[in-house]
Amino acid sequence: MTTSDTLHDPAGADEDRRLSTIRGLLAKAEATDFPDEAEAFFAKASELISRWAIDEAVLWASADTSRRESPDELQLVVHSPYLAQKAVLVSTVAAAHDCRAVRLVGGSGGSTEVISVVGFPSELRWVETLATSLLVQLTSAMLASSPSTRSASATASWRRSFIAGFADEVGRRLQRDREQAQRDQERRSHGDRSGVDLRDGGRSVSLVLADRRTEVDGEFRRRHPYVRSSWASSGSSHAGRDAGRRAGRDAALTRDRIGGRRRLGP
Repeated sequence: MTTSDTLHDPAGADEDRRLSTIRGLLAKAEATDFPDEAEAFFAKASELISRWAIDEAVLWASADTSRRESPDELQLVVHSPYLAQKAVLVSTVAAAHDCRAVRLVGGSGGSTEVISVVGFPSELRWVETLATSLLVQLTSAMLASSPSTRSASATASWRRSFIAGFADEVGRRLQRDREQAQRDQERRSHGDRSGVDLRDGGRSVSLVLADRRTEVDGEFRRRHPYVRSSWASSGSSHAGRDAGRRAGRDAALTRDRIGGRRRLGP
């Protein structure tokens, strides 16, 4: 599966309505001149994405095994510069959705790099949407904030730190929303019997998610049996990291980026 493929959705009409809802919230966030109001609209959009992802997991657990979706692969292409640092951002988004990512490095000195993300199709849909938008936002915020009086090496270090801070903050936001959605699902399903999913033979939502992660891990190992660790410099600029964190807190998807096939660069 690549970014040019269509992710299979057995409930296409529902998915269209969901995307329409997200677009509406984000259009309001884009139109307002008040940062607090914009953040409220984005927070609601992020909350809905997390809730729908958890709902999909619960439905998966209650379905007959012959009808369950299986893990698949999404390939995203990122463009230089700062390929390694951008890969960290994609991996952060993937991890927040219980997916696994790996850089498919074909050699040194290239201007693009492919990142493979393995996960369930219902999760890959959100990973693709979020990663595409966040990488575009990252570039815009980084170029707008980058100091103009530094040397080339100092600017590069500042930008690496900026990306690291941006990824850290985005990861915290996504993980927070994911955990809250899980707690909300447990409360909605069981009231005082928190954590017990009666629709799944008494198994908790956390166990359902653990089962899905196990399947994802197995598919990841099958597709990528020879993975080695790599290191991505996070720069040495505290100012750059702080600026990146601020940009991560302010990050919001804009309506023209939802579901798009945008270049992930520069």
